[in-house]
Amino acid sequence: MSETTAPIYAPSLYWFAYQYHSGLVTSTDAKPPQNLEATINPQWVKARYQKILDAFEVDVALHLREDEPSQHFDLLTLYDDARSIKFFTTKDDKLEGFIYPQSLHDSYALNLNIYQPETPGKDKYKIADLGKFNPDNCFHPEPDSTSNLGQTLLLSAYLNQKSPENIRDLEPLARQCWLSFFQPENPEKFPSFYRAYNLFGGYLYEYGNPRADLQENPYGHLLIWFLFEEQPTLTLKKCYWDLPELLLYYHKICKAFQDSRIYYDRADRIVTDNETELNQFNQNYLDRATGETLTADDLNTLKITLKKLLTASLDYSKQLRNLEYARNTIAINAKNYQATLERMEQLAQTPAEGWRLFAQKEAPTFQEQIRADLNYFQPGYHLLDTTISTIRGLVEIDQAERDRQIQETNQNLQDNLQAIGVGIAGGAIVGSSTGLVFQSQQMTFPWQQEHGKYPHPFFIAVFISILCSVAAWWGAKRLIKRFKKKRSRSLTHPTTPG
Repeated sequence: MSETTAPIYAPSLYWFAYQYHSGLVTSTDAKPPQNLEATINPQWVKARYQKILDAFEVDVALHLREDEPSQHFDLLTLYDDARSIKFFTTKDDKLEGFIYPQSLHDSYALNLNIYQPETPGKDKYKIADLGKFNPDNCFHPEPDSTSNLGQTLLLSAYLNQKSPENIRDLEPLARQCWLSFFQPENPEKFPSFYRAYNLFGGYLYEYGNPRADLQENPYGHLLIWFLFEEQPTLTLKKCYWDLPELLLYYHKICKAFQDSRIYYDRADRIVTDNETELNQFNQNYLDRATGETLTADDLNTLKITLKKLLTASLDYSKQLRNLEYARNTIAINAKNYQATLERMEQLAQTPAEGWRLFAQKEAPTFQEQIRADLNYFQPGYHLLDTTISTIRGLVEIDQAERDRQIQETNQNLQDNLQAIGVGIAGGAIVGSSTGLVFQSQQMTFPWQQEHGKYPHPFFIAVFISILCSVAAWWGAKRLIKRFKKKRSRSLTHPTTPG
């Protein structure tokens, strides 16, 4: 559909940007979860607004509060209305708008609206001029980060025609509006059309899959709302101030699911990277002949493998924990989204069926997908745990066997040394008595017919030496035993100091 057949009137742009400022935030990099300090950071809020205001050449003094009175409060200290809102007007194009930053629970919620004032009979706006709403590409999303939750751009415009029966008939016009707004170098890479639905009597067109992060869709979440009468705008005004909170929960849900895809890929990579190691372990050790002991090199290899698997198991557990955290985050914020939407519908006194689709379709699907991922990875976790236990068992059994063999060898060596000691002692006794062989008394033996009246001095010396050695051994053994018994008794019943 060409611009001449469907001109637009009174275009209005709404910008919603979000960032965590407190609470536990799970990082997608190798860092552990961050516990963000619950303090106001006016520098980030000012920088985000200042980039846009500078592009429009608007000079607005932003006075932001630095205290934290509650979890839910306005950030501006100057009041131009019942809310902390700052109004402004551009110089050249005479566009009007307002700024409304808030702190919603654990996040910043930045809201800016800029619009072309209505001039009856002269408010026709050229689609080609929509780039004036995005000077210097100031509404391009910030790079993805741990605390950045994303942004939504909502562009509304009136059409001087009746609403077509087929809502998809205006999708080419909606796409043309966004291409004129962003003026991309390669229009083919612009995010594809996602869904269209009726909102308060107007047609809302959504671009950007909620599953896609900024790498896949660098333009963020885009909504364009075509109006055919004034009533939808009046209905939105009734519930508009709850819209920043609704979109906050939307982005929290999308961010959690997008992060879960990173955790899924990491867990899957851990299993793939260690699969070869596990297969090699089975071939080299579990399939061996029964009773075959491991060598020192085998034990060293197993210890290295065990350390690798312990590291992998820890990282694997972290990814599963992050997946579970993402699933819980989606579940909590899906309930918050539903409650906020119901409150908006009560204020508008009409259903918002289009926004209900996200709560009814995407949010439950995301939770089911992560639940399926956790079930898929549980066998891998048990496999790693079982392999680690098996390697530990092999190392402990073989190490115990090697220790027993070493103990037996040492015991044999000790017995031999003791025998040698006895032999040396006996030789020393005999050697010390050999001088008596040459005593004047003739040395005789019992089997001889004639022998002396008394045993030869050599035999007497040997006998006395052996007797003294046995007596000394027996006495020392008794003393050592008594000393050990007395020491054991003192340790069991210590004496209480008086």
